[in-house]
Amino acid sequence: MKRILVIDEDIQVRESVSLFLETAGYAVMAAGTCQEGLQNHANFQASLIIMDVVAMEQREEPTGLVFLKFLSIPMITLTGNIPGPGGPAKSLKHLFQPICTVQKPFTVDELLQTEQRALVH
Repeated sequence: MKRILVIDEDIQVRESVSLFLETAGYAVMAAGTCQEGLQNHANFQASLIIMDVVAMEQREEPTGLVFLKFLSIPMITLTGNIPGPGGPAKSLKHLFQPICTVQKPFTVDELLQTEQRALVH
């Protein structure tokens, strides 16, 4: 069974995404911060990370974000911001090189199709 780590500070997004993925048959571990995600990953060993990086960049210590980059795990980034040239989404995309970015709000089908593409990658 594939394991997916969901990191989002918004508990409603975190719980909804986790429920969608669990219903689709994935093992899911959820975290509200990068630090919590890193701690969970040590025991969970995720196959994929789904994370709202813009919110994390604005509220987290940079070391947690940088450390996630070196896990060599495929990543899908979630964003509620409309990316603009040179904005935070662009700098984070360069840092993490996500396989896909999903724009909030998204449908269950969009999320599941994206994570399936990412797990095949």
